[in-house]
Amino acid sequence: MAFDGSRNLVEIDEEEHVVYFDTPKLKKITGHRIGAIFGMSEFSTPFKVACELAGLYPGDKSNKYIEAGNAIEPILRKWTRAHISEIAPMLGMEGAMGVEEPAPAEKCQYDHFHTNEMFGGMVDGYITCNAKRSAILEIKTASDRSKWDDGNGGFTKVPDSYMMQASLYAELSGLQKIAFVVGFLQEEDYRMPGKWVPTPENTCVVVKDKEDMTPWMEKAAAWYKELKSTYCTPEWTDADEDVVKYIRSLGKKNKKR
Repeated sequence: MAFDGSRNLVEIDEEEHVVYFDTPKLKKITGHRIGAIFGMSEFSTPFKVACELAGLYPGDKSNKYIEAGNAIEPILRKWTRAHISEIAPMLGMEGAMGVEEPAPAEKCQYDHFHTNEMFGGMVDGYITCNAKRSAILEIKTASDRSKWDDGNGGFTKVPDSYMMQASLYAELSGLQKIAFVVGFLQEEDYRMPGKWVPTPENTCVVVKDKEDMTPWMEKAAAWYKELKSTYCTPEWTDADEDVVKYIRSLGKKNKKR
């Protein structure tokens, strides 16, 4: 069934810059969304997240960056498996190492954490040690190396929103370690991302301990509960121009009915 956010739209308050909605059930806070709730994402905002959770906005349309990420994810997962013996010491692990594939999206209703009613999302895989899940595998593609530059000649600085995402999945999985596998792309790589080849020059591994997610999840839960009780989004800002334009189009659609 095609997405139709107009069904959930109640009112657009142009003076207060908020949107009122009605939905039987909010969607879940995923790893992609939790950082945005706290203003950590360059791609999303609290207003945008609220519109997604309320079923008003379907999310960003596919673009070359999303398509490249989807195409390169299995390539980097295969690369991780081939280099797992080199990654194991970085994780402080010994034993029979492996990489567990994530459950396919269509077979898990696009959520790997069904037992949690508020938080969810999809992992890129797990690092296993002696057949036991031991670390979150988080695969990223990036065109801007400076965001990962640690200032010491390496690329071990993880953007805050990515750290929040992976830490949420680690928390939900009961794990402490995260292995970020990052592919750095040139502009020409976006033309045929499926043919991209990992090399020592364009691929790096960053191992991190997960953040303490207790305070962040508590704050996110309070934000979620307020959204659920008021049926009203946070205020939109100039950064939400495209989303507001989309919501206004829903209002026009409702008026024609």
